[in-house]
Amino acid sequence: MEKIQRISLFFRVLFQVLFIALPLFLITAWVKSSGTLVIMGGAINLNYIPAAYANSILHTLSGSEKFLGLCLSSIPMFVQLYILFALINLFKLYEKGEIFSINNVRSIRNIGYALLITQIIDPIYQGAMGFVLTRYNPSGHRFAAITLDQTNIGVVLIALIVILISWIMVEGCKLREEQQLTV
Repeated sequence: MEKIQRISLFFRVLFQVLFIALPLFLITAWVKSSGTLVIMGGAINLNYIPAAYANSILHTLSGSEKFLGLCLSSIPMFVQLYILFALINLFKLYEKGEIFSINNVRSIRNIGYALLITQIIDPIYQGAMGFVLTRYNPSGHRFAAITLDQTNIGVVLIALIVILISWIMVEGCKLREEQQLTV
């Protein structure tokens, strides 16, 4: 149990650092460099512009375009922050020694639903980002693209599996509770 608690502490702290760092990275990327942030001499390269538009922006982004890009990029980031928040709560419970509880199930279920939400909002986000980033391109070079690939399908499947696991865990918690009451 002590090993689980130590590892849980490590991951909780890691997720807390990411919870603070992600918004800072996003703001820095849009304020300083039009949606891209290079950290540690290029070892980490964060690009907040969807790949479909990376080579399609034919003008220097204005302050208002950067601001709109920041606002749009915040939408999926808020879902990511919610996932991190749920993970922080989950690993706090593990630190306390709560492995099979209804609170754990809630956190796991919420992570599954949040993963599903990311895939629902992603096409809307991509289309809106295309409009914002290419609207000042010359005529005939403005576009919005929505890309769906195996990664999206994979995330949806993982989300559904996580939701299923949380449902199974709810049933397991009920059985455990019944056993504790009958003993």
